[in-house]
Amino acid sequence: MAAAAWSCLQAVLLWATLWQVLLLLWSAAAATAPAKPKAAPVVAGPVSKVEDARMFQIYYGQNFKVIKNAGDGKSYLLMQNTSKMASKTRYCTGRIKSFVVPLANFSVDTTSAPVSFFELLGVLESLKGITSNQVASQCVLQSYTSGNVQLVNMTDALALSQFTAHFISNTDEDKGCNFAAYVPFEEDTPLQIKSNYLCLSKAAANLSTRFKPIVAWIEYTQGMWTFVKESYNLQYVTDAGAEIVDATITNKRFNSSDPEDMDNFHAILCWMWS
Repeated sequence: MAAAAWSCLQAVLLWATLWQVLLLLWSAAAATAPAKPKAAPVVAGPVSKVEDARMFQIYYGQNFKVIKNAGDGKSYLLMQNTSKMASKTRYCTGRIKSFVVPLANFSVDTTSAPVSFFELLGVLESLKGITSNQVASQCVLQSYTSGNVQLVNMTDALALSQFTAHFISNTDEDKGCNFAAYVPFEEDTPLQIKSNYLCLSKAAANLSTRFKPIVAWIEYTQGMWTFVKESYNLQYVTDAGAEIVDATITNKRFNSSDPEDMDNFHAILCWMWS
């Protein structure tokens, strides 16, 4: 009985010794094994610092950009047309919309916003639709006359859906997945081509001309001719080396259907041109 117990104890001690040896061997192997490479850290893309506008931020990815527009509270995902995600990804929610860029074509709600900003960007070749032909741009009018730009009813969402993007400045008119808001009037310095603009304004400030040109910035809305009085418009005139027409004149409105109003309006314009 004692011999059997002793044999059992020897077996236990032998197993314990072997187990310790195995642990030592495994530890040594682990210490000498080459270390696994660490996973590369995820690097977030850069976020732009917008200096000439305060209403949006831009996040840059490898084949896309995300614009967060404070004007309408939405984000716009812009995907490069050569990327894989451009053919597979599409968003149209209350918070985000997606577009493939460069845009194949676009339309603009010209009843409430000018096309001059698109003209500055040099993208009028892709402009294919307007909601009003009462625009100041001669290039747009020429395209409309030649049939390259069509007139579209601003309330016809189906007709507007034919365009890759439809730009609006009234965010309450957002009725489709292709509607994108741009609110130039909410910016303190909207869409300035900064280096050229500052260069020209500096040159104009150094002119020694005694009499500066007098400018009347006029708009036509619902049959009424009015003088524009927004501060940034007036600043443009000053930076161009001109003077805005006297404030006692700009406070007036002229009804296009009233012959007397139109006579007075034409008299002001003739006085300026004389």
